[in-house]
Amino acid sequence: MNTESRIKGKVFLIMAASLLVGLCLVVPVWQSAVNADLIRSIGAVRSDISVFEGIKMSLEADIAHHTTPEFLIAEAVKQNINFTQISNSTTVALAF
Repeated sequence: MNTESRIKGKVFLIMAASLLVGLCLVVPVWQSAVNADLIRSIGAVRSDISVFEGIKMSLEADIAHHTTPEFLIAEAVKQNINFTQISNSTTVALAF
């Protein structure tokens, strides 16, 4: 029995060592795959950011155009809005 238990112990050590070596080989490959996936994700996010920045710039330009006096007057004329002068007697001055 003593020889049998030594053989079982050696088999266990060989199995444990094989498992450890296998893990040592698998972990770097797994890390490399995860890093490659993260790099791909970062690239996609960066391209999305550049697209959204372009959309933001376009919207800011539209807002700037739509707040110019020329555009506002043209829209008022299209909608038949009349501008009237506000007299000083109807205004109230607030002092802070």
